[in-house]
Amino acid sequence: MKKCAVLLVFIFAALVPVRAYAAESKPVYKWVSANEYYMIMPVGQDLHISGGGTESIKPWGFGFRAVGNDTFSKTGGLQFQSIKVDSPGTGKDTFYLLELLLGMEYMTPKVQGKSLRYTASALADLGLSDTTLYAAPVISAGLLYTTNEFADTPTGLTFDVFYRLTDIDLDNVGNGKAGTLKPAFGFKIGYIFEGFWTTKEKSAS
Repeated sequence: MKKCAVLLVFIFAALVPVRAYAAESKPVYKWVSANEYYMIMPVGQDLHISGGGTESIKPWGFGFRAVGNDTFSKTGGLQFQSIKVDSPGTGKDTFYLLELLLGMEYMTPKVQGKSLRYTASALADLGLSDTTLYAAPVISAGLLYTTNEFADTPTGLTFDVFYRLTDIDLDNVGNGKAGTLKPAFGFKIGYIFEGFWTTKEKSAS
């Protein structure tokens, strides 16, 4: 229960909408949030199985992420990955990763008449697989193709390449065998929608 409470606190902190000050004659708060839904495409990476050599796997998955509208914004989300293993050491089996992502994202400023914006991020990947808790740093770079360049929040198609920088040691990668996911590249495709909180203003008291 204690671990679940900590995770809920992190999720709430990541999903709080970004606050920006509007340049007006009196103080005004503008609350802005956008949400990205994405698919993790199956790209090959190495899984070292304890006592069973190294196998090539192709994880796939999906996720949700809160996106800010500033040049530098905090970001956070949840993602799920499914990994199928077919190995002489483990037989055929599947294991799963449930991951909480927290960090910072850079997005190039909005420019009228230009649909493409570039992004980069540095994230902490806090995950759970079976009974194993783990943490790993992840960096990414990508493109946002905006469908509405006049919107206050970034919206449109996203294409990202990410790289996990460290090993992930797992107690169970199939039929009770331990294993290690090696550092690897990944690729995801998504779409950013306007968030649950619509853009609005209110005068400061």
